[in-house]
Amino acid sequence: MKLPAFGMIKQLYPHNPLPDAAAWVNQEFARTDFLKTVKPGQSVAITAGSRGIKSMPQVLAGIVHEVKKAGGKPFIIPAMGSHGGGTGPGQAELLDHLGINEKTVGAPIHDRYDPIKVGEAKGMVPVYADKASKEADHVILVNRVKEHTEYQGETESGLIKMAAIGLGRQMGAETTHRLAVNITYYEALHAVAKVLFENLNVLGGVAILEDQLNTMRRLEAVPVDLIFEREPEILKETISYKPKLPYEELDLLIIDEIGKEISGTGADTKVVGRIMNIYEKEAKSPNITRIVIRDLSEKTDGNAIGLGLADYTTQKAVDKINLDTTLLNCVTGGTPEKGRIPLYLANDQKAIETALRTVGVWDETTLKAAWIINSKDLEVIAVSQKLWQEAKDSENTEPLGKLLDLPFDEDGNLPKLRELIQK
Repeated sequence: MKLPAFGMIKQLYPHNPLPDAAAWVNQEFARTDFLKTVKPGQSVAITAGSRGIKSMPQVLAGIVHEVKKAGGKPFIIPAMGSHGGGTGPGQAELLDHLGINEKTVGAPIHDRYDPIKVGEAKGMVPVYADKASKEADHVILVNRVKEHTEYQGETESGLIKMAAIGLGRQMGAETTHRLAVNITYYEALHAVAKVLFENLNVLGGVAILEDQLNTMRRLEAVPVDLIFEREPEILKETISYKPKLPYEELDLLIIDEIGKEISGTGADTKVVGRIMNIYEKEAKSPNITRIVIRDLSEKTDGNAIGLGLADYTTQKAVDKINLDTTLLNCVTGGTPEKGRIPLYLANDQKAIETALRTVGVWDETTLKAAWIINSKDLEVIAVSQKLWQEAKDSENTEPLGKLLDLPFDEDGNLPKLRELIQK
């Protein structure tokens, strides 16, 4: 099969200076008098999630510093569902992989998991919280505000989700997702978060807003009584800065890696245009005919959630699957579809060529194909020659270098796109 040549293009994202996270925390806590109820010696639980948020260690360190200045005793609580095997030590270890530990943030990491029931949501499911967050004198939620990979609503992924899914940890995440099947994701998150806000001493949250390069733009401290009012406005702002593909339609998308540190669903469903959730609407765009996922990331530790978003994958990706971890995550999240194993081929070349046999009629000059590192790193991508030529006339992209044949090795595999970009 004669494949088209590919070339690099760059999306013209603005490059802003990296803000001082500690200074932002200090400014926002002063603006809102955020720690006014913290008394000397009181314990303050600070949440840390499972996503690979670049600025998170610095943000947490800034919060820890301010809490200590106020006389409080801060500690970090892993706030995540089934990640890290759903265990206390496993989730503490996951945070360490993300650069979050006592040395980097200045506070101890809670490494136990003791779920307790604190109420009921909608009279349908129990609401859980970790015992440590229930017993803490204060709780501070910390999360990036962005689109959610499972649904669309006035609030999606942010402080409300961090409360409902994070504070409840594995049992809380599972019951919240079960409730979502009945009443929608948006309603479930809000219902569970309200119960938690009524039963835990939540001060409020610190919202992280990022740009297209996954770099922190700014922070906002939100007192608990303003979270439901303020988060929709923060989400509107952050959506305008989200990274995305520069195309509404593609014949083929090649993804180097998926992983939990990249997206809760392995690959961002809003980027690839496939929600794959029985209780939420499917994405309208982008419309991608076939997706090939080449591999799992190293940091995902065999969690293959998101592999089911692909039409084709490779033997090397399948060989890395940890079935127990993947099963736990998919069942906890109520989306077994995303853990399905697609058709898999011996190598990259066979996977790509097989995918191209099912995209319809094309030739080297008409195929619309893109190759990306993952669903987060989208500033520089590789595209087929038709799209590379079109980039010359675009206000939002520019072509880089020259067109080249896909560099398969003798085993039929491609190098990582990140390595080609760095050459």
